[in-house]
This record gives sequence, structure tokens and C-alpha cells, in this order.
Amino acid sequence: MPVLGQEGAFSASLKLAKKKDVVVVGGGPAGCVAALSAARNGADVMLIERVGYLGGMMTGGGIGGIGINGYIIEKGVGTEVVKGISLEILHRIQAIGGAPEGPPTARHPTDSVMMTSLLDEMMEEAGVDVLFNTVVFDAFVDDGCVKGVAIANKSGGQVVTADVVVDASADGDIAARAGAPFNHGREEDGRHHGGSMDMQIGGIDIDKLIAWLRAQPNLTQEEREELERERSELMGGGRPANVYKSLTGETIYQEPVVQPTDWDEVDRIRAAGGIPKLRLSPAAGGPIPGKATAPKGPDGKYMPLPAGLDREWVDYIKAGKVPLLLGAAEPVYPPPRFGNLGIFRHGKIRHGQMMSGVYEVWYDHTDEEEVSKSLIYRRKLNRVYLNFLRERIPGFEEAYIVMESPTGGAREGRRIIGDYMLTEDDVLTGRRFPDVIAKGGPRGPDLHSVTGLWGDGVASPFKAPYDIPYRILLPRGVEGLLVAGRCVSTTFAALGAVRDQATCMSMGEAAGAAAAIAVRAGVVPRDVDVTAVQQALRAQGALLHIGDEAPVAAAPEHSRAASG
Repeated sequence: MPVLGQEGAFSASLKLAKKKDVVVVGGGPAGCVAALSAARNGADVMLIERVGYLGGMMTGGGIGGIGINGYIIEKGVGTEVVKGISLEILHRIQAIGGAPEGPPTARHPTDSVMMTSLLDEMMEEAGVDVLFNTVVFDAFVDDGCVKGVAIANKSGGQVVTADVVVDASADGDIAARAGAPFNHGREEDGRHHGGSMDMQIGGIDIDKLIAWLRAQPNLTQEEREELERERSELMGGGRPANVYKSLTGETIYQEPVVQPTDWDEVDRIRAAGGIPKLRLSPAAGGPIPGKATAPKGPDGKYMPLPAGLDREWVDYIKAGKVPLLLGAAEPVYPPPRFGNLGIFRHGKIRHGQMMSGVYEVWYDHTDEEEVSKSLIYRRKLNRVYLNFLRERIPGFEEAYIVMESPTGGAREGRRIIGDYMLTEDDVLTGRRFPDVIAKGGPRGPDLHSVTGLWGDGVASPFKAPYDIPYRILLPRGVEGLLVAGRCVSTTFAALGAVRDQATCMSMGEAAGAAAAIAVRAGVVPRDVDVTAVQQALRAQGALLHIGDEAPVAAAPEHSRAASG
């Protein structure tokens, strides 16, 4: 029997497969746009993806309504802050019926199957060489400079060399393999955001469901208080649902809004062929741990049930049908997660379907053993949700899972330590940088509870867009490498702002342009003329400045946290 390390122990050998100008690792939102941007700037590009389709969270992640274009709300008006290739993708998916018509400042639901095909088409148009079902397991580093990557697939072990590599793996896999320093999780204790698994449920008898819902009596104040006590005891560790914190640690209480359903309005909407906005649980997560219960949507148009299905879900937990929530800091049960009725598919909202699925469980996104265990749990919990609906809620007797996300949702992995580290202060003050390569603005630091317990989420005020500097794409101590997406150099809190899909796309666009320019100039990305990158991005329609706004705060030369 061969011994590890002994010659001939394995048959695998790494052969040179390709030589490219730019290799992009990871075909999620950041990686797809990075590949397109690099190719459109004249580079010979290979995009390597570990599964058999592109899009990451916006396709295989199954997210029902993606913020494909970023925005802020300023004085009640939506202001676009992400344009360029991101906006082009939105317009193209709308044109083929894969997303509803409307302005980019809306959070459009998209058809993931149509998005997958569109991304294939755009790669073909740009001449990007796509390699699917391929794991990139190591970086080829020579004298501190990344020269390529080691890959494995059905063709065996291979090496693809490149003048520049863009790590859009989401978890900074290549940067870590190349020896770049990185952080992981919350600074004080290492706990991190969790992962999800969305699913789409079909086979719902809408008439029967609505007939049952409208026959339910409104809860009395005493009944509501008792329900809240049981919810808190079972799902919140004894904490109130609608409490969260500020970034400074201040506890904030949000008064829950209870609005009885207007059934006459429901009838009018259905008679006109529409789908009433009926949520079957408060908020999307019912409630999301650490987020306030918000039965009434921010637009004031949702018509939630007085208690959703919370009473039935509490009884289901008490009957021993629900497993404990994976990875929570204390033994608590998962909240119900049942979204709006209706799913957007191929140009229409489809009746008799709805989004559901696991919102968040906690594990190490960079430890594949933990990831694998979490996937088994997430699928198990999704079937608990389905069985609950089939057993307890009229109208769901024949319900079934139409689609379960083939890619488990992930919010956080490694964050590289770069030439600069973007902070929450940069985000909240709308800081400007001379090396700006993208605008941020879909949201401020969005920090879910990393403990799984109610009251541990964080909300942050957000008033203006902020600059994203080129330096957060550059891993410290490593040449020949750029990163894009949620693995860029930020603090834990700032990551909560930049990890949305629109901002990841814009950082990918900048990384791709910079990589192509570095190849053309014969320099490493760290020595690229940032002015040339900014010019290339503007030529592609990217937005770097809004009007003639003045800097809100001066940009410091070095990050307070960049040393570790």
C-alpha cells in the first residue's frame, strides 16, 4: 500500500492546460462581471466555476428577489448608485421577461433559469472561456507573485497560468492559498453570519387557503401576549422579538405594527387578476433573529395576518416536530419562514406558489465538513417547513417543493487584509477616496444576529452613498492578484454593507478592468494607474461620482484595522 508522500502514491499529475491573460475564479455576481469587464477591455479571459452554471447566489442560491442594481433612499427618492455592467444585466433580463419591468432602484425578483442562460450568452458574446465543474484548489505562486491556479475536474489535475488572477471565490480561497493575510468573522469573537437555503413551494390551493385565513378570528390582546411569550421562550431564548442594537451597542425597541387584513381589498386584487400581498409570517423570517418583527412592509402596502402562522408553528414545535436551530449560541428553535404568495417565473407572477426555506443557520463557510453537515440540516428543515404546511394549513395538502436552491446560501467567509480596510465609519459618513472604483449604497451595515438569538442584530443609519477604494481589492503582500466580492478588505461591520449583489458586481467590474489594464501595461495590479481604471469604468457606464457632491469626510491614509 503506498504511503502518503511516497513517489507513486497517487496517479494524479498537474499538467499545463492553458495560458491566459486573466483567470477569474468563481462565477458568482462578482466573478461574472469581472470576466466580462476584463474581456471587454481586451484581455484573453478564463472564468472557472466549481458548479455547472453561472450566477452564484442570484441563480443557484435561489434568492427570490435580488437587488441586482443598488440604490439608496435619500429624501424619499431612490437614487441609483450602481450602473455599468450590472445595470446592463438588469435591462437585458427584463427585456427577455426574466424580471418585471420597472426602475433599477426596485428590488426586482428574477427568474434564475433565465438568468443562467443570459449569463452564458453574455460570456459567449465577450469571448470568455468558461470552465465549469472545476475546483481551484491552489495558487501557483512564484516569488510572492500569483502566476496561475491549480485546478481539478474530469480531465484530472491541471495548471492554468495567467498574468493576473481575480479571486471572486466569495471566500478568498485563492488569496488564502497564496499566503495573503485574512480575517474571519466578528472581530471580538470570530462568530460570523450564517447560511440559508431557499425553496419554492407549489401546489397551493389559493382559494382554500384564503377561505381558511379569513375565517380565523383576530387575536385578543391577551392571546397575542401569550403567543409572544411562547414565541420568545421557544425561538428567542426568552428575548423579545422586536429588539435590536445600534453599532454603538445601544438597545433599540421597535414597536410592532399590527394591521388586520383588508379582505375586501384582497377580493378586489384577485378579481383583477392580481395576487394580494399576504405574508404568511411576520417579516420574511418570522421574525428574523435579531431583526424587529415588521408585519407591515416599508411601503405600507402589505396586508399581513394578525399573527401569521405563528400560533400553528408554536404548536408544531411543542409537538416535537421541529429540530433545534443549527449553530445558535443557545438551544432555540427556528422561526417560521413563509414569504409572499406568488413567484415570478418567465414574465409572470405564478399563482399557487411561494418562497420559503431556511433563512439562517451558523457554521464555518470555509470548513467543508461543517458546510456539508449544514446542508443536510438545511434540507431537513425545509422538509419540516413543507410538512408543517401540508399537515396544519388548509390549502397546502398537495403542496410540494418546486425547487430547492442547489447552492446553499452563504453570507460571509474570509475577508482579506488589503492595502486598505474599509470600515463602518467610511460607510456611514459617505467617505470619499481618490482611488474610488465603485459606489456603495444599497444599504448600510446589515448585521444579522451572529448568535441566532433575538436582539443581537444591528441596524445602522445610512444617509448617503460612499466610495469603494481600489486598495481593498489588493491583498497585502501578494502580487498578481485581485479580489472581488464579499472577500474584499473590510471590517466585519462594513462587510454588512458591501456584500450585497449589486456592490459585489461593481467591485467585480473594477477588478476585471484593472486586470486587463495591468496585462496591457505589463505591470502587477498594485502598480496599475488607477486613473486609467476609472476611465475604463466610466466608458462602461459605471458610476463613480453622483453629481458634484462634496466629500463628507476626508479619506485616511491607512485603515485602523489593516494590521490584523
